[in-house]
Amino acid sequence: MMRVSLLSLNRWPARAPARTHPRMKPLIRAFTLVSSLLLAPLAVAADGLPVTPFQARYEVYASGFSIGEAVITLTTTAPGAYQMSSDVRPNGLVALLASGRIHEQVSGEIHHGTIRPIQYERLLDTGRKSNQMQLRFDWSAAQVQARYNSEQATLPLAPGVVDPLSLQLVVMGDLQRGQVPSQYSLVDKTEIKTYQIRNQGEETLDTPLGPLRTVRINQYTPGKTRMTTFWVAPGKQYLLARISQEKDGKEELRMEIRAVER
Repeated sequence: MMRVSLLSLNRWPARAPARTHPRMKPLIRAFTLVSSLLLAPLAVAADGLPVTPFQARYEVYASGFSIGEAVITLTTTAPGAYQMSSDVRPNGLVALLASGRIHEQVSGEIHHGTIRPIQYERLLDTGRKSNQMQLRFDWSAAQVQARYNSEQATLPLAPGVVDPLSLQLVVMGDLQRGQVPSQYSLVDKTEIKTYQIRNQGEETLDTPLGPLRTVRINQYTPGKTRMTTFWVAPGKQYLLARISQEKDGKEELRMEIRAVER
């Protein structure tokens, strides 16, 4: 797809000086695959995309309290081209206590039915400092130029390796074909990471969109104590209904669907 105390809310820094909230880091990690699971129906949309353009809004919770809003958008910019973005900001009381934003954006193409990102950017801005990640995919040279703040790397680009946002579209197509592999690879910061995927069966969730029959999917790295679970709704074009991230069996972060427009 809970526990909380006012103390945990107070961990959001004051505006002067602004600092990165502890919950923002797991949120970035969550979007590394969250953005991979706003999934699609069996029908293929125009321009080869496995889903029609959409804008989905999510409530973000830390230990049960609402701390922000996430907006994920998919658009088509030209025949065979796509653009995706995600934007996460604090809201309500948290917005009064802290500043912060996580913004991701990717542009890419559909090449012979294959999702190929071209340019990806991610920005974490606290008001006092920022972290920035940039990826430039050169498919003809089979390499990707990766930059994370002052770190740079040139990585080999094999078929199927994508950015965190474009991974969503890859999974869409795999689910449509009923051929979801046990792992996916993507570029994060200046390295290629591989995540294991495990189907945990069906579960019905109560949401602002009504009761949703969902498929629960776990994402994990062998040997690590952190696990991310996604609930996707086949009846809503495999829309991501909820995400929960746990470490050592305790929930750190949760996102829940609030609205979707197509």
